Amino acid sequence: MSESSRRSRAIAAFAEEVRQQRQHLGISQTAYANLLNFSQPLVSKVERGEVPASSEFAKAMDKAGDTAGVYARRHDDLFRQDYPDWFKPYADLEQDAAAIVDYSPTLLVGLVQTEAYAAAVFRAGHPTETVDEIKARVELRVQRQEILNRSEPPRLWLVVAEGVLRMEVGGAEVMREQVGYLADLAERPNVTIQVLRVRDGAPPVYLPFTLLTVDGQQVVYSESWVGGGSVDRSPEAIAKTTAVCDHLRMTAASAQDSLDLLRSLAKQQGADE
Repeated sequence: MSESSRRSRAIAAFAEEVRQQRQHLGISQTAYANLLNFSQPLVSKVERGEVPASSEFAKAMDKAGDTAGVYARRHDDLFRQDYPDWFKPYADLEQDAAAIVDYSPTLLVGLVQTEAYAAAVFRAGHPTETVDEIKARVELRVQRQEILNRSEPPRLWLVVAEGVLRMEVGGAEVMREQVGYLADLAERPNVTIQVLRVRDGAPPVYLPFTLLTVDGQQVVYSESWVGGGSVDRSPEAIAKTTAVCDHLRMTAASAQDSLDLLRSLAKQQGADE
């Protein structure tokens, strides 16, 4: 079964869960929307299977029905299965992380990619896939980003190589939107973005990695293009990664200088169209 087909089946299956709960409660769609604290048009689209329910939507269902996480777990079972097996451990950790530190030397981490940027990245990596298959990949990536909009979002600290911001992934308009979105993110109190400028010289490491803090414990995640990704909890890996993070953050431009550079690049990319 294709990824697009699996995604469609997951959306339809959870839409049925939504319909059944509302009918069990014996209330109108408008009353149900008010109970969940979501808009009625969104609830209608979810119930008809036109858009996927978010993890926050599933948690609201549990709260409304006092079902102790039943719908949240069902949501995870349906939608997390779309991830490759090697990525699932990281996806679970990311959802529960209190802090995320990421180093992006080649492409932006998926957690901060716009839909257009993500689509261009997936198209480059999967040139034979259909439009629907690429769309399914993008939807799944965007769904991960919901953690940044929680009432208590994780602390996010990104170090991004300047070359990543200047590379025209998807074209000038896509990059203008993407860099502008990064600048907007950088102004949130829980987000710090530092740019490792070209003039800052050789970085201490040339491969991307992510350091997460989950339940007070740190975990390192890294990927290999030929072997998927891996999670490492060893003290040695944590110590080495922490030292590299410190070096990167000391070498890169300050948060304010980085924000100024992001705004400047976005304006420049818009002028170059």
